[in-house]
Amino acid sequence: MAGFFQDLLKDTAKGFFGNEYLRDYTHASKTFRTNAYGYAPKFKFLFHVYFDINKSLIPATSSFPEDSNFGLAVKTVQLPKYSFELATLNQYNRKRIVQTKIKYDPIQIAFHDDNNNIIRKLWHTYYTYYYKDAAQKDMDPGINSGRDIYNPSSSTGHDWGYIGEGKNEQGTATGAGLGATKPVFFKSIDVYGFNQHNFVLYKLINPIIESFSHDTYNYSEGNGVMENNMTVQYEYVKYYEGAIDGRNPGQIVKEFGSDAHYDRTVSPIAIPGANGTILGQGGLIDGVGGVIDDLASGNILGAIKKAGTTAQTFKNPANILKIAKSEALGEISNSILNTTNRNNAFNFPSAASTVIKSTNDTLGSLFKGVNKGPPPGG
Repeated sequence: MAGFFQDLLKDTAKGFFGNEYLRDYTHASKTFRTNAYGYAPKFKFLFHVYFDINKSLIPATSSFPEDSNFGLAVKTVQLPKYSFELATLNQYNRKRIVQTKIKYDPIQIAFHDDNNNIIRKLWHTYYTYYYKDAAQKDMDPGINSGRDIYNPSSSTGHDWGYIGEGKNEQGTATGAGLGATKPVFFKSIDVYGFNQHNFVLYKLINPIIESFSHDTYNYSEGNGVMENNMTVQYEYVKYYEGAIDGRNPGQIVKEFGSDAHYDRTVSPIAIPGANGTILGQGGLIDGVGGVIDDLASGNILGAIKKAGTTAQTFKNPANILKIAKSEALGEISNSILNTTNRNNAFNFPSAASTVIKSTNDTLGSLFKGVNKGPPPGG
């Protein structure tokens, strides 16, 4: 018996002074949930990419579909990477490291090879904008015979390779000698990351494609999907962050949340009055508030819809008080029972359990007789 009481006193003392090991989830909760999940890690799949194409100065981009959203086809995208050139100097036999240059390392972007050929059209437009090889017609005389433009007697005059001169208003090449510059194809590539209704933005300025590769057809991959890969270089990076506008997110995060590609209809289980709760989201209180808001704004049809949904959810008036009683008891019990875990196997009466019992008795008397059915023959 002596050992039993010694262990009991030791466990009691540990309850006052703490244990030498982590006992519960409090540490993780305070670390990751504090300050609106401030230290919680972000998810990799919550991102959006916008390609800012110089459409006003590049006529070829008019062939893109009006609802083309290239960011939807992005499978993976790397965030900016940096490396620095450092020099090690000798200062009176002491090592000194100085910075001399920053380098913006290329990033990789993988696209789904979509059925609508959106990414294929994007690449082809970029390819033919900077290079004339693909613009030649196979049946033109001189392409596959002779030296073409290097032959003085050739009258075809085909252009090959990179074309860097600009164009005049008629769309014809003016030549670099006139001082015309060729507009860049991409003004920027914007990579958005989402977290807790906020966003961060990595804006890659003046990106240039370093390499582009199509996928490989393969009979052995029965479930494989096609993709395109692109390596991009850029001149520098700008950083932004802010909150997402829930009503019109496309104003801030470009091409995100549009009705053409995103389902913005509220789920039936989330609309006011759709859930069988009193205090919770989508419950009775929420339904009444939704009806009042719609009536105040003149949305009569919306008010009728919310009222009808609430009526269908709470068909039996007696159930309303039953749900209210259970929710009230649950909320009170959960708040009181949120105490530190115990290490011993004994359960002694405490002030908390006394309060819970008295609370149950009080609420029980308040709701007494509410849930009784109709009288016989009623």
